[in-house]
Amino acid sequence: MKFLRIFLSALTGLLTSLFLAVTFFHLLDFPSLTDRLFLTLVPALAISLFLHQSFPSVSVWTKSSQFSILHYLIAFLLALNLTYGTVGFLREVLRTPFGMVLFTTTFMTPSAAIGYFLVQRASRSLRGGFPGKPLNVILGLSLPILWIAFIYAPSQFPSMSVVDYFRIPREWITLFILTALVSALLAIYLIAHHSSFIVRISFLLHLSSNLPGLYAGGMFFRIELVLARALNHPALDYNTVLFESDAGPWMTILASPESAAINRSVHPLSLIIVRPLVRLAAGFMGEHYALGGMLVVSAVAGLCVFMTWLFVKRATESKTYAFLFAILLGSTASHLLFGSLTENYIFGAAALIFFFLLLQANEQRFSVLVPAGLLLFGITITNIVQGVVALFFNGFGFKRLVRYSILVLALGVLLTMGVDILYPKAQTLFFVPNDIAFEFNFVKSTEGNLSDPIRLSEPQSIVRKLNVVSRSVFLYGAVGPRIIEAVSEKPPFPTIDIKTFDVRTGSIASYKGPANLPLALWLGMLAGGFLLFVKNFKTSKHTSLMLGLLGALGFNFIMHLFYGTELFLYTPYWVYALIFFVALAFSEFAEKPWFQWSAAIVVLALMVNNFGFIVGILRALSPFYAAVQ
Repeated sequence: MKFLRIFLSALTGLLTSLFLAVTFFHLLDFPSLTDRLFLTLVPALAISLFLHQSFPSVSVWTKSSQFSILHYLIAFLLALNLTYGTVGFLREVLRTPFGMVLFTTTFMTPSAAIGYFLVQRASRSLRGGFPGKPLNVILGLSLPILWIAFIYAPSQFPSMSVVDYFRIPREWITLFILTALVSALLAIYLIAHHSSFIVRISFLLHLSSNLPGLYAGGMFFRIELVLARALNHPALDYNTVLFESDAGPWMTILASPESAAINRSVHPLSLIIVRPLVRLAAGFMGEHYALGGMLVVSAVAGLCVFMTWLFVKRATESKTYAFLFAILLGSTASHLLFGSLTENYIFGAAALIFFFLLLQANEQRFSVLVPAGLLLFGITITNIVQGVVALFFNGFGFKRLVRYSILVLALGVLLTMGVDILYPKAQTLFFVPNDIAFEFNFVKSTEGNLSDPIRLSEPQSIVRKLNVVSRSVFLYGAVGPRIIEAVSEKPPFPTIDIKTFDVRTGSIASYKGPANLPLALWLGMLAGGFLLFVKNFKTSKHTSLMLGLLGALGFNFIMHLFYGTELFLYTPYWVYALIFFVALAFSEFAEKPWFQWSAAIVVLALMVNNFGFIVGILRALSPFYAAVQ
């Protein structure tokens, strides 16, 4: 270890001296090569000698036979990669080299230390454990490949390239490397002197038992963050172009210091449920509050993936099976888009998934279910119906269900009044007829209104609407179609409206060429799941949950026959139910290798297709974003 100690001291001294010489002593202004060498090497030698004598010997820190340099190197490189991207993302917030040094040290030291124990645990699992299965390795590697692909894809469109957003400024690079090396030494010190304390923390032990789910959630957080940086553009403040979503206004509502008016009574409690969470992160970003919104939305998308892992693992006790379906949810077209777009929908999806986790745990206490119901109701009021239907099929009891519904509604009224007091003229009241009347614009067709409700007196209307709703509920959210690029009369002219259904022409998004393969695979899985549900209806231990999920799907299907036009906008509110239903339906095959490999083919096919779906959106948006630079 003497050589390692000398090498690290000399390397750190040289890099530090070089940084100081270039930054503070204007190295390049010295005409003589000799002067440049002395200006660099003399301080380097002094720093190296000081470090060699002052720092505790690395051999003392790592004298334990259990310490693995290889495991630590892997953990260090992973922490370095994560820290580099985070510093690049936050560089406008960190502002100065000192801010970068402070953040890098604070972030990277515990990351490398905790990462060491996680890598060590993963290494021990290689023999017969989760990483020992080739399928798990393939699925695990698919996520960083998808992440890299989503970094590369926006770079093809200059108006939304994300590479520069995650790159550390050139003038910080040397100082960043030095700080990373110092953080590496501090992490080794923590490992050597406080390992027992870290390992004994029950929370970490609990996390270590869910490492695959944490990995999937963490990788989708990174994937969504890249997409968030590309998609959440100031141009969305001008026009609604993405499936009629209101991403621009919602960014202001949720993340800005002043907020803005929602004026939609169907989101009665978003200002006190979602906004405080977003502002907690955005508050640290100062004038760059949009970064906080992107961080929170992407983190909640990753949380949805992790909760899916928990749900499926609890149902089957199969880590590979749970890993498959967690990645499946994250790879759906709906989750990739709305997990990165700063809107209300990903929060509603997270609340729905959490509610079903409670049902799966057979939670019966009002003290838990009422707040969970208020999350559903407060983010989007119609989602409480999904919760009530699920409770009905899971043996909650009719009288208790009525009492529960009345209690959630009463508290919802009181809290909505409180929101209106806290944010005057920002939130309309769902219990006032005139305020809720605005929503009827989406259930009737009038002049100047592009809604397309079903008309029971017109057979053509019934067939058309059934076609649109069926595709939206069962296909589009999971398997992204070929988007419709409708020309819209909005400035700057022409603006492309991205849709799956254009009510003006009657065009419906379709699948062409290679997209038919993932579509067929998904339909096969969906049909197989339904047949197994019917076959095992009386014997399956998951029947009640599956009935609740089918009830949620049925409610959405019926509601959207009459409400809404661009139904892809609402897919986060039922895609989770499709994934959960299929996972429970095939649970008897959870440990069957043939099914795991078959499901993996479906997952990878959807991943490739939905990558193309997102790239198609980026390509369509690029001219609009460029015009509003």
